[in-house]
Amino acid sequence: MFKPELWQSQDEYRTIVKTYGRRLSRNPKYAFKSYEKECRKLLGLNLDAIADFIPGFYSASGRPAKNQAQILRSLILFVLLFNRTSARTSLTTWVRETLPGSIALTVLVGCTSSDQLPPLGSYYDFMNRFWLASRDIYSRTSLLPAGRNSRKPDKIIGTDGKLVEDDNPALSAADIVKRIMHGSPACDNPEAALQKLFFFLAVLPSMQRGLVDATSLTVSGDGTAVPSHVSPYGHHPASCLRSCPFRDGCGRHYSDPDAGWGWDSDNKCWYFGHTLYMLCSRNAKFKVELPLLMNFTGARRHDSKNFLYAIDDFGRNTYGLFPRNICLDSAHDNLATYRLLERWGINALIDINGRAKSSDNAPDDITFDKQGHPVCRAGHGMVSWGNDPVKDAHKFRCPLKCGHIDSCPFAASCSPGSYGRTVYIKNHADLRFHPRIPRDSQQYKDIYSERTACERVNDRVLNDYSLQYLMIRGKDHFSFWAMLIGICIHLDARYKAGFLASV
Repeated sequence: MFKPELWQSQDEYRTIVKTYGRRLSRNPKYAFKSYEKECRKLLGLNLDAIADFIPGFYSASGRPAKNQAQILRSLILFVLLFNRTSARTSLTTWVRETLPGSIALTVLVGCTSSDQLPPLGSYYDFMNRFWLASRDIYSRTSLLPAGRNSRKPDKIIGTDGKLVEDDNPALSAADIVKRIMHGSPACDNPEAALQKLFFFLAVLPSMQRGLVDATSLTVSGDGTAVPSHVSPYGHHPASCLRSCPFRDGCGRHYSDPDAGWGWDSDNKCWYFGHTLYMLCSRNAKFKVELPLLMNFTGARRHDSKNFLYAIDDFGRNTYGLFPRNICLDSAHDNLATYRLLERWGINALIDINGRAKSSDNAPDDITFDKQGHPVCRAGHGMVSWGNDPVKDAHKFRCPLKCGHIDSCPFAASCSPGSYGRTVYIKNHADLRFHPRIPRDSQQYKDIYSERTACERVNDRVLNDYSLQYLMIRGKDHFSFWAMLIGICIHLDARYKAGFLASV
């Protein structure tokens, strides 16, 4: 059970750090001053913001949970010091050796002696509380069918480097949008509590300090591959002997039952693991990029669907934070997404995908470049020929007939007439080609340049904070550690912007 009187308040924590830190700073052997940056970040992290939220995740009776604030603060400090202590990225070493062996780190956690440090089991108990789905499949005794991950999917890669098919081809983006527009959740979201915790501890304080512009917010979205360092084949339970005649077909235990095969379009290779999809923003004044929502999905799910699930979770778990602009790459180019954003009054800035259906009124063999200009079947950009007021459409002509190219292999079959083939794109009839902000405007280019925020945050999460190297298993733990890393990125930004007071 949760007892409020056992929760260490921010004032109590600040008193401990100030009092004991002043004493430890007098003796260089304690190396307290070497953690001044981490100390400022932790003092600027007010855990009281979740003191009224988390009691609902504890039982109403039983033994009181102790040191919950210290556990969370210890985990955040551990992430801030990844690969800088003897623990490196091992939580077991951090709890059992690194913390007890350093009074400076013990004080930064909020304890005055090593005897007060919580045990390792309490850390895992804390992490598991906020997962809103059954955890039975993660049990060591849980068995799943053999061969569930043994075969990689067929490699059908599109021109954009992404898998053509995803984990559920029968469910289209239009189906998801229809569900959202009816007011229903896009899907069950076991990460909802973690996303709320992330909002209270990271996003909301950054909004209050002006790092996240709540009045004119530009959000970019993108997914990244996160490998799981486990065998995709599972292993037999200890009770299954090699002499068992049913050994090949019996169930197996999988260390990461949520993981699956996916295609990493950046490294051009298959990987076994998950997809981390994030919504991010950039602050041009302080030159920082910040995650706003983090969502783990299946490795094969297409980003066009990942975004719809993420933006639905964003609206439900960020308490009124509303984007004005959404910047996405060509993988998200579909009419359903445009219609959803138009319904919400959000400016959609999305690259044109040549593989997607071109336009409601364009021929099937005509594709489009990223600026929304038609490209003929020979791969040449068609020539803009002004506006037709009668048809209320923009006119494009064959580049061969206009003298822009010397020859074309389809000249005879495409358009035998002397005027050449003509394509009309209706004005204001298609959200893809006539977004709220015109694609050829300087405003569109300026806003869309902020889409790289996701790529920079991806690099920080995967490399600076080593998410792709952590030896963790299960979507539940991946989601929890991603939340911790996101909090640390916000603390880094506040420190860089000078919002954290000195010790």
